[in-house]
Amino acid sequence: MKKLRMIFFTLLILSIFHQVVSDVHQPLSKVAIHNTVFALNQGSSIKATPNLLGLKGQTTEWVTLRYSTPNPKIDDWIGVFSPANFSASTCPAENTLVNPPFLCSAPIKFQYANFSSHNYKNTGKGSLKLQLINQRSDFSFALFTGGLANPKLVAVSNKVSFLNPNAPVYPRLAQGKTWDEITVTWTSGYGISDAEPFVEWGRKEGKLVQSPAGTLTFDRNTMCGAPARTVGWRDPGYIHTSFLKELWPNKEYTYKLGHRLVNGTTVWSQEYQFKSSPYPGQNSVQRVVIFGDMGKAEADGSNEYNNFQPGSLNTTNQIIQDLNDIDVVFHIGDLCYANGYLSQWDQFTAQIEPIASKVPYMTASGNHERDWPGSGSFYGTLDSGGESGVLAQTMFYVPAENREKFWYSIDYDRNVDQVEVGLEIGPKPRVWRVYQRKRGKGNVNNDVA
Repeated sequence: MKKLRMIFFTLLILSIFHQVVSDVHQPLSKVAIHNTVFALNQGSSIKATPNLLGLKGQTTEWVTLRYSTPNPKIDDWIGVFSPANFSASTCPAENTLVNPPFLCSAPIKFQYANFSSHNYKNTGKGSLKLQLINQRSDFSFALFTGGLANPKLVAVSNKVSFLNPNAPVYPRLAQGKTWDEITVTWTSGYGISDAEPFVEWGRKEGKLVQSPAGTLTFDRNTMCGAPARTVGWRDPGYIHTSFLKELWPNKEYTYKLGHRLVNGTTVWSQEYQFKSSPYPGQNSVQRVVIFGDMGKAEADGSNEYNNFQPGSLNTTNQIIQDLNDIDVVFHIGDLCYANGYLSQWDQFTAQIEPIASKVPYMTASGNHERDWPGSGSFYGTLDSGGESGVLAQTMFYVPAENREKFWYSIDYDRNVDQVEVGLEIGPKPRVWRVYQRKRGKGNVNNDVA
């Protein structure tokens, strides 16, 4: 039997040892949106172009902002809000003794007004290019003075939207409970009363079939606390999962996501492809990438309080570059560090789409997905920002018998016989193992543990 050969691009397990309060890892937490003062004035303005995005089916587009104000300050900043009518959102009261703030909608990203307009403080005029992804709603842009701690809203832009905000986006593959099964999970704005979700798939140059998908969602009350239940809340849309079964080993497949509307028309995604796993017992080399604690970052440089996580883009881009030499990816916890700011999960799934749409992207849940006092997590910290595992369990499929426990194993040919992944629930937090079993002898060679 050939020795198991693995390529480890990144192995970051620091969060096993570090327990940190959520706002250390989430730049949006620096925006004190609950302190916002409304001070709209006719002398300040901000305009976004183009108004309509995704005319050719794109799920990512760039917009240009042009803005001005008569009293510019060095810490003026621009917030991107979605839905566009962010001032209509109010926080539910946590208890009867505390009045909620008037504004309860954190921006999905932000950037300082002088980021690309270095003379802004002198002229009061600037421009900025920002990247948007399709997130099931429209967008608006707001110009603030007063810095992040004491924001004063002085101007709001026109609305910008994608042609179809509800379109199916960001597929994530995962290995199923058997070697010949792949699951496809994606996000859309279509509930089951709006459309029937399915995947159309098949061998390249072969007959295509359609497999139905199940649909999940959750509401604000599912969150355990702030910010996930307050300023960080954003409607997650609908998460669909379809099971593609009885795959032939080592074959190329194509697939695309579909939603059959009640009027009989079908909304399609672009076409994707993947290669099925080897037949059990096949003597072959499997190339596996294992890492943790990656996080997310913005290609436009926004959201970067103190240059937070640019390295996540480097890791993502390197894996994309080497993707033809990768069979499976294991992201073993601390996925995107949303920490209760739900919009960041869309940003994360968009960032990894070129990877997760082509090879199985297997996840585990870390302290920044799961931990919350009294929720059953191993540690009683605030690291999940009130998410308490709900996002990690819903946004990604894992072949676990109980997804709350998150323990699972997969079979992937004779070399990688089992991969076991666990999370931040006792008795041991986030244990993962990849090992090779010599079939028929019952003994185990722990290549990685």
